[in-house]
Amino acid sequence: MERVGSRHGDGQRMMKMSRQLLVLLAMSLAASIAVAPAQEDDLDSVSIALGPRAETLIIARCSVCHSADLIVQQRLPRARWEATVEKMVHWGAELSNDEAQLLTRYLAARYHPGAPDNLPLEHEIGKAEPLKQDSEAQGPITGVASRGAGIFEHNCQACHGAGAVGGMGPRLAKNPILKHEDVFWETVLHGRGPMPAWGSVLTQQDIADLYSWLSAR
Repeated sequence: MERVGSRHGDGQRMMKMSRQLLVLLAMSLAASIAVAPAQEDDLDSVSIALGPRAETLIIARCSVCHSADLIVQQRLPRARWEATVEKMVHWGAELSNDEAQLLTRYLAARYHPGAPDNLPLEHEIGKAEPLKQDSEAQGPITGVASRGAGIFEHNCQACHGAGAVGGMGPRLAKNPILKHEDVFWETVLHGRGPMPAWGSVLTQQDIADLYSWLSAR
């Protein structure tokens, strides 16, 4: 014979478990609602703070292989942007770890699934603060050719070829521009023609090292 007390006890336990589950779901929903605005505010601030520098990287590093429009048309969550940037690096994009992280943060902030359709690059490339600041220089900056080789390989080689002998971009080794240091600096800092500005990516010491290495080619 079935025991009525046992059925009653089972029913009470089920009701208690249901109430606990509802409380947990309510707490989880409240937490997500509380976190969402804070995350959105953070994304907005990241977009404003990192925009010029990140967009310089898009033009300088990503547009070597494809147009910037291909990137800014995407609407991806952060995990997908991380995977995309990692794939780009694997395929040869010249991005340091810091640059890849910066680019991922910006892309996830600006081109997330809830972003509007029409969001082109909007900042004035070349007017951003550099990724790393030069320490206060005492007198003229002296370029170091041995450091310039690595800077060229990481930043310039994709367009100007190994050894600066030319590729998608012109040959820089023995290029007449090297006889006019001021023109060289102006071009690197602010760009010229299809070449983007590098003033927000390279420090003045980097540019001096690069000029020293190229001048010795």
